[in-house]
Amino acid sequence: MAGKDVVKVALVGLGRAGHFHMESVLQLPGSVRLAWVIDVDTEKAQRIAAEKGCNWSSRLDDALEGPNAVDAVVIASATDTHFPYIMQALRADKAVLSEKPISHELHEVEEAVELAKTKNLAFVCGYQRRADRHFRELKRQLDAGAIGSLKLLKTCSRDNPIPPMEYLRTSGGIFHDMLIHDFDMLDFLSGGQVPESVTSTGHSHHPEIKAMGDVDICAVMFKYASGLIAMVDTSRDASYGYDQRIEAFGERGMLTAKNELTSTIELATADGHLMPPAMYSFPQRYHEAYRSELTEFIELVQAGRDSELHRMEQKAMLRHPNIVRTTIAAEMSWKQGNTMEIAKVDSLLTRQPDGAVATQMDDENHRPEKLRRLEIPEEMLSKYEKHCRQTVAFVKEQHEKWLKFDKGELSIFEALQILEDLGDPPRGPAIAAQRGADAPEWLQLVALVHDLGKIMALPQLASEDLLDEWAVLGDSFPVGCAPDMVGLPDSKKNLDHSHPLYGTKNGIYQSGCGISNLMMSWGKDEYLYHMLKFNQCTLPAEALKTIRLQSFSLWHEKGAYSQFEAPEDAETLKWVKELNMICSDLGEKPGASSQAYYAELLKKYNMDGKLKW
Repeated sequence: MAGKDVVKVALVGLGRAGHFHMESVLQLPGSVRLAWVIDVDTEKAQRIAAEKGCNWSSRLDDALEGPNAVDAVVIASATDTHFPYIMQALRADKAVLSEKPISHELHEVEEAVELAKTKNLAFVCGYQRRADRHFRELKRQLDAGAIGSLKLLKTCSRDNPIPPMEYLRTSGGIFHDMLIHDFDMLDFLSGGQVPESVTSTGHSHHPEIKAMGDVDICAVMFKYASGLIAMVDTSRDASYGYDQRIEAFGERGMLTAKNELTSTIELATADGHLMPPAMYSFPQRYHEAYRSELTEFIELVQAGRDSELHRMEQKAMLRHPNIVRTTIAAEMSWKQGNTMEIAKVDSLLTRQPDGAVATQMDDENHRPEKLRRLEIPEEMLSKYEKHCRQTVAFVKEQHEKWLKFDKGELSIFEALQILEDLGDPPRGPAIAAQRGADAPEWLQLVALVHDLGKIMALPQLASEDLLDEWAVLGDSFPVGCAPDMVGLPDSKKNLDHSHPLYGTKNGIYQSGCGISNLMMSWGKDEYLYHMLKFNQCTLPAEALKTIRLQSFSLWHEKGAYSQFEAPEDAETLKWVKELNMICSDLGEKPGASSQAYYAELLKKYNMDGKLKW
């Protein structure tokens, strides 16, 4: 890449953040060219591509291969798609600039950083405050010794206006959405110091946010081995505008980055001094920072992998797991009401207090003979075993094994035929005739493919990752919180149920966070949901939610876990019940005419051809 004048870029996601980056790209015509825009909204992608004179697609694959392949990928899509897009681009040997977060899951952040490091690729996460000229000047003076040894760091972050409730429900909460920026700044200003401990407290003044189990104002304090103390205060809203300030106190003085105002004009009269207002929100405050961030990313790519610039970024990206680990610890401190040691985060996420790895099960206590001695009916053995063995650590382990989608390539019809040959015919293939115009086309297609996740149980596909029946079939349920089970034997053998966080009613979630935002137990539905997203099918969001939650009968039949429901879940519930009603009767194998009909639907929703499984 070194010496190449113009970097060809694919922009993934055409929402608000995507438009910030698009504007920056278009302002640098001599060094970067917008070659592709990628968005699941095909109409928007096509329209913007026509306006900007570039290619478009709903699939990132199209921009990574062939004569029009790009050099770099800028990811500004929905939060939960960042990680799969990052991994897809890195595996294709492309440089990546991604909006935060890389992922809320620590192991996924570590995986992305490790892949970029192994492949020696440029990988930048968009913490745009690092590119702000005021904060950089403060950093320069700190490093020059202007105030001597650093004793205290204070950051203030107050948003304006308060974000929409729909956004907050899926934002990950104030720690992962807002405070993570401040934690990254503390890392930046302290020279990469990792705190030893954190204490957090917060309150919610907005009833809607309180109902989500989140807070809208928060204070966090860190203690470092060097003696440094850092404090952060943040608020979801500030009536006077957007407020970002930093204070650094040292042995010889203090450095302050004041809030940036709309102008430098101050009116002084007999009535006093009148200051200009603060910036309205972050797009105005960080307009130049976004451009600087993109400019420096392009310069990084142009410099090449053997450059000093690249070596510096390879070192800088190693901070990302620590930033996420710190964020998790701060949130745990708030939830548990105590000081949290950062070093204990990994053990709390993957181990129990007694040191037993959460995915390890005592075979003597969990083999079927033992279960029978507990007088559990034969037909419930698999269900009981599922509830005993499905833990947060187990689900994350399966994500790591299965969500690389490197098991093989099959078309939908080939996968259906495999299940047919095994005596498991597809359900609902005659839905078009049964339901007529009452059923949306996407629901007809979901009824055809909804069970294809069973393909995980095939030895020829799974190879060494072959799973037992309890990890493929059966009802699904959330992990990471206390069980809310109806009609099941007590599953106290599940190691997570005695965990200090996972064993609480809400666990790692917030009330009202939305059913679709829960981490579900591993099985065929979860696998199919992620497979279709990875292959960038264009089924509507409700279709993917319906696939993922179709076996969550504790919720859609018995009303369990209702504390997590959000208003939009009512629509998902309607379609889940509709799908289950449709699939309650076995349909016939699709004939030639219906197969042609489904082939058209598959093509419409970008599910034709070979898919990666």
